[in-house]
Amino acid sequence: MKKANRWSLALIACISAWLGAAPAWGATAPALSEVRVFKVESAGCVETIPERSQSTQMCTHRGPTQVSVMEVGLGNNPMGRFNGAVLNGQRTAVCQVGNVSQACNGAGTLMGYIYVFDLNVEAQGWFEYSNTSINAPRNTLNTQLNIR
Repeated sequence: MKKANRWSLALIACISAWLGAAPAWGATAPALSEVRVFKVESAGCVETIPERSQSTQMCTHRGPTQVSVMEVGLGNNPMGRFNGAVLNGQRTAVCQVGNVSQACNGAGTLMGYIYVFDLNVEAQGWFEYSNTSINAPRNTLNTQLNIR
């Protein structure tokens, strides 16, 4: 049997120290717990949407419009629709860094996403968003907003 030399022992100590400081990659992902529209923006108006609102209130949105959705937790089937038509959205990961939620930049813990959907509003209609949690209880959450 060969004896370990001091360099190999030092390497093992360094790797062990590095692994001990590594994040817990196997941590359970947070279940989907909230989805809601928080902003509607068109050429004539930017409207912040209060929680539990059923409709836009301040403006008549027409033409190119962006709808922003906040999602807390992780899902695997995001679906945005306007008057039944499926929309493509872009998402930005949001991380918890200390007591602050911010766009992920390599620090913090992934806590959800912000989705932005582009649509063309020709007349009043319903925006709907839904997603299903990636883990137990695999609940599906949805939100609706009447865009005037």
